[in-house]
Amino acid sequence: MSTLYRYADYLQQPIPENFPKTGYHREKIAPVMTGTFPEFFLESGQVIRDAGLLTQGASIHTLTAQPLVVIFYSIHWNGYADELLEQVAALHPVIEAAGAKLLLVSSEEKKQFEAVNQQPLSFDIVYDEGFQLARKVGIYKKSDPIWGFVAGVNEDVPVPAVYVVTPSLAIKYAFIDKYLEHPLQASDLLAAIDSRIAISA
Repeated sequence: MSTLYRYADYLQQPIPENFPKTGYHREKIAPVMTGTFPEFFLESGQVIRDAGLLTQGASIHTLTAQPLVVIFYSIHWNGYADELLEQVAALHPVIEAAGAKLLLVSSEEKKQFEAVNQQPLSFDIVYDEGFQLARKVGIYKKSDPIWGFVAGVNEDVPVPAVYVVTPSLAIKYAFIDKYLEHPLQASDLLAAIDSRIAISA
């Protein structure tokens, strides 16, 4: 006798419904793109390199007497990180000539950062301890790790982001590269600092 339907009475619902949907309720990253840049305060122990802005630690208010370019960075982006840092170093004098300051926000503390980047850098660099600032701008969530959607990144770090913040803390420019696919567009960044600047990337 066939046993095909022998245990049918025990199946309360279709089998797939009995399994949890992995990630179904996972909260995704949601980068801030417009509006007001979140407030923050940097302790002196977070300073990796002080190029003039960070001598006593600093709040967002003391950093934005003029437009501020905020660039998030992690060594764990591998080759993407190397290219980004090289581009930022080349852009720094142009950014200052356009009337802005530059702040690099590293996901790694001073020892880790300097172990990978031994070249001299001319701009201010801080350690985003506990990803506090990255969380505020929505580029990091524990529930949506970058290694879940970008191959080759194996650490739990934020996604790349660049902001231009005005003295009134308005976000004038936001660049988010969730999948590490695109280089920073220098012309767009500089245009956001000063609409009179027109320099090709």
